[in-house]
Amino acid sequence: MATFHCVHLCRRLRTSLFCSSSTFDQLTVTYQLSVRGNIVIRSYSNVGKTAAFMTRSTRREKQRRQERQQKNKDIQHWMARNPTRGVKMATGLTDWPSVYSGAKSYHPSVVPIFFRMGRLKHNRPGFALPLRALGNLELMKIPNFFHLSLPAIERHCQALQPLCTEWPGSLELSSVPLRITTRNYLFAGPSLYHPGSRKVKLQVYVTDLVLDEHAKKKLIQLVGPRYNPDNDELTIVADRCPTRKQNKDYAMYLLTVLYHESWKTEPWETEKSNNVEESEEEEEEEKARKKRKNPKRVRLIDGTLYRMNQYGKYFKMQLKVKE
Repeated sequence: MATFHCVHLCRRLRTSLFCSSSTFDQLTVTYQLSVRGNIVIRSYSNVGKTAAFMTRSTRREKQRRQERQQKNKDIQHWMARNPTRGVKMATGLTDWPSVYSGAKSYHPSVVPIFFRMGRLKHNRPGFALPLRALGNLELMKIPNFFHLSLPAIERHCQALQPLCTEWPGSLELSSVPLRITTRNYLFAGPSLYHPGSRKVKLQVYVTDLVLDEHAKKKLIQLVGPRYNPDNDELTIVADRCPTRKQNKDYAMYLLTVLYHESWKTEPWETEKSNNVEESEEEEEEEKARKKRKNPKRVRLIDGTLYRMNQYGKYFKMQLKVKE
């Protein structure tokens, strides 16, 4: 059985064509075709094509839906036959710090807690609950603290206890002339290195340094805002180098350079001091000259006090007497 276009049927096969009208663009064409002694009658139209396509697509979609449902059932049966570690985990016999030894994303097959997370599905009766833990991306986005359980914290403390010493009770920081402060960070991350651990702060009281009056003033001028006049303390912070030891050596180097530099007396310092004294004297002379240049001219006329301005005009002055 073969299907041909109606034009080919007319010209080549010389069949009898039966049409409802003489126009070639008519939607429905009914033709009678004799092929090998068999008579076939068919109906061909655009509407028929659309209906046939929709029927085939609906059939394929139904078949795919059935396949998905069957696949989901197979997965559920397999999960029922092979439960996860979280389902089989014993409550009192499981070593939880060994299961979650460090910070990592949520794993539904390991955590023996069954809950749901996500927004509620509206306008769907019977499906209002959020997604379950298995395959839930929202649970994998947020950080969790399953690795910081009470047994895990206790083990961490026991491991760090031999490395710690008791804090001295009778320690006075004011009695220590040189103080160096550093920080150690313990955190959950891919590396044990923290950028803030290389920072070194050096503090010293200026009174503990051997300085005369000139050296002390020069040191204060050199350090600028690093000197605190309230408690006479000098603070140097070093964090340029990549390691703590390098920053500590650099801070000690800066303190040594500042100490020796403050003891030096350059020739320009004496010249500057003389210039400062001369400038102060000149300022005083300038103020006195301005006072002499613009004196207040006051005149008493008929028992009334008048003041004359720079243009020579007199104004009556009123004196207020406090009782």
